Amino acid sequence: MVPALLERESESAALAAALGEARRSGRAIVVVGESGIGKTRLVRSVVERCDMPVLWGACDPLTTPRPLGPLRDIARGRDDELAAALAGGGREELLAALLATLDAPPSVLVVEDVHWIDAATLDVLALLGRRIAAQRGALVLTGWPEALGPRADVRRVLAAFPRDALAIIEPAPLSQAAVERLAAAHGRDGTKVYASAGGNPFFVAEALAAGPDEAVPTTVAAAVAARHAGLPDAARAVLDVVSVVPGPTALTLLEGIAPGAADGLDACLQAEVLVARGEQAVAFRHELACQANARALGLGQRRELEARVLAALERAGDADPARLVHHALGAGDDAAVRRHAPVAARAAAAHAAHRDALAHWEAALAAGCGAPALEGVATEAYLCGHAERAVAARREQLAAAEAGGDPAVVGHGLRALSRALWWSGRSDEAVVAGDRAIAVLGALPPGRELAAALSGRAQLAMLAEDVDHAIALGERAAAMAAELGDEETLVHARTNVGTALTLSDPGDRGPAMLRDAHARAAAAGLDDHAGRAIVNLASSTADARGADPDVTERLDDALAFCRARRLDGYTRYVHGVRAGVRIARGDLDGAQADVDAALAFGEALNGVSAWPDVIARGRLLTLRGEPAAAERALTAVWDRAQQAMELQRLVPIASARAERAWVEDDPDGVARAVRVVHEQSRGAAVRRREGELALWLRRAGAALSGGDADAVPAGVPEPYALALVGDDLGAAAAWRALGCELEAAWALCDAGTEAALREALEVFDAIGATAPAARVRRRLRAQGVRRIPRGPRAAARADPDGLTARQREVLELLAAGATNAEIAQRLVISEKTVDHHVSAVLGKLGAANRREAADLVRAAAAQDGESLPMSGDAVAT
Repeated sequence: MVPALLERESESAALAAALGEARRSGRAIVVVGESGIGKTRLVRSVVERCDMPVLWGACDPLTTPRPLGPLRDIARGRDDELAAALAGGGREELLAALLATLDAPPSVLVVEDVHWIDAATLDVLALLGRRIAAQRGALVLTGWPEALGPRADVRRVLAAFPRDALAIIEPAPLSQAAVERLAAAHGRDGTKVYASAGGNPFFVAEALAAGPDEAVPTTVAAAVAARHAGLPDAARAVLDVVSVVPGPTALTLLEGIAPGAADGLDACLQAEVLVARGEQAVAFRHELACQANARALGLGQRRELEARVLAALERAGDADPARLVHHALGAGDDAAVRRHAPVAARAAAAHAAHRDALAHWEAALAAGCGAPALEGVATEAYLCGHAERAVAARREQLAAAEAGGDPAVVGHGLRALSRALWWSGRSDEAVVAGDRAIAVLGALPPGRELAAALSGRAQLAMLAEDVDHAIALGERAAAMAAELGDEETLVHARTNVGTALTLSDPGDRGPAMLRDAHARAAAAGLDDHAGRAIVNLASSTADARGADPDVTERLDDALAFCRARRLDGYTRYVHGVRAGVRIARGDLDGAQADVDAALAFGEALNGVSAWPDVIARGRLLTLRGEPAAAERALTAVWDRAQQAMELQRLVPIASARAERAWVEDDPDGVARAVRVVHEQSRGAAVRRREGELALWLRRAGAALSGGDADAVPAGVPEPYALALVGDDLGAAAAWRALGCELEAAWALCDAGTEAALREALEVFDAIGATAPAARVRRRLRAQGVRRIPRGPRAAARADPDGLTARQREVLELLAAGATNAEIAQRLVISEKTVDHHVSAVLGKLGAANRREAADLVRAAAAQDGESLPMSGDAVAT
């Protein structure tokens, strides 16, 4: 066997140090490495000596995991606040119980195998991790590298942990010298063992256990098979059962499936193929061995074993429904899937684990569960942002309804399809479906379906900023819903009216209505409606009132609510909106963090929730000197926005494309970007839309002339009105009063005097907007100005190459030879984001490739701290 701490001195010391610090200030510790690398041995060897209470939980490799499975295992047999919170408390009660358990006395919570974690547990750990630094105790997570890579949800959670309270420990493979020492102790050729097994401790142990006279196995499966071959038949029968049970196998379950298994179990334990987990369960010594044994089973044998496990769990009557679904799927038992998947789906949804709920409903649908499963798929796909799947499910529902001929059911299907179509960006189709729903249901006596259809159509009118129509339809729907006692439709309708009022009326009537709708929906457990109300309160305020001082707080509140309920589509949307606000205020790094957080949701969330962050990403690329990438991003979303034909989508994209053209000294491109949308924006309810586009046209010299007061659209916000009559310095001051530093800098550029351009340059340099800064320097040079500043001295001292703190981290890892995947894992960001950072770093350094960048870093270090020359326009100046 491989010694537990062979070549683990540094990792053990790091873990022990972090646990020691956790006695005074909380720590989150992530131990990451491939399967078999020794994560569990490392953690157990250190925490067992730390003299702190330890809570152990593990995630199971179920087809779809159990909600809160690891935490329920921890609480089993306990009679305390934690057990009570798991039994009947909500998310906040569970979080409070975990914090109290960790803090007094300082304790350690270990959750193993987070690559299999369920959404509900991940959500609780996200809340716990963000608060860990403010108390005592340690949260220790173990997982495969995938937990920091393709598992975007896990990566998002880890990225949100406080950096000063987070430790990431990566056990390295054993060296060849270590493997050769182990092999020599077993009388084996260490060179051959290392060539076959590499440095993976588990694989090395299995290869050595194969026996001195046998060839070294070339795969884990071969090593495991060699080790199991010498066991008696009864022992191998036990192994087969245990290999199809995710996680530890209870002895009572084993006896129920394989009566008389005691002798075989003893042989497995004596051979150390299985190990005890407490007094009531056993498990394979390592998950790799379990997987290898399971893969060796034939399909028929595996299905028969899964069916026996399922039958035993059903007889016991207390199994988690997700576990029952797992075994029903493994057994190919559609009837059992139909029995258990809906129960598991509803349990997952109750914990806001909408992705897990969707997986269960998909399983139920595939097993023939029919209409209930299709409704579940449509609802949960919408709630977790899978727009196209939601549309497909709603179309299928509508087709079935039309075949059945019931007008009420058809009307419901049209209304639901309308909402899904809008979410996927097809507003014109959504309006058609919404109008058809009202027509079908209007022929029936007034009822909930008609009220809901009216409210749905009011929503589309609000989104199109047809304010009067939205308010009329919404108030009619709200009155009908109130009379019917339909709280869901009532809050939906009031959200539509409140949003329309917020967009068009500067008073508090609209925001007050949205706050009320949110509170009522949250109290009724209507997560989607509550999320929509609070998101609309934040985003419509940002749209209609620009830099309203309350916008940031409202966006933060909306983000916290949607994260807590795992409303991924809304969460991504708010990140995008907040990124736009941060760009206006000159916080480009903060905006980049929001864009990164939004992009981490992946390509699956491709509805309108993705558009604000794509726009913000395009603007950041423009401002940081990557116009071609910016144009690609903005063109893609522009093509989709033209389907939606909503000004709230079209105007920000048109403006972002105009900004890109302006930075490139392309006035014709500015005019092309905004002219067609400008015509649509005339008289828009949100007055800043027409003002914003008119200002870009003025900059392009294509429309309004300075000093022509009659050409200023009525009711546009003050900064636009001032700029459109030629008072650019007044506009800059007005923008500054609103906290919009970037917009103020644009206005100063419009003024065009040397003093104004110098002031704009200071802003661009301070916020890291390198491309506009380069354009201003070109204008100053064209005016014959000498001694143009290279940039703020403080910024130069902080980083002589103009790199952000994150870009400097990426450069250091790049210079050390790390791949993009390795950098992503180390910094807990996506590989795509690393691609963006590497591109920016190469551009700022003037390096043609990664090797040149690394050479520049080494050269700078050899100069004993002398700064590298800045690249681009700063050098030319």
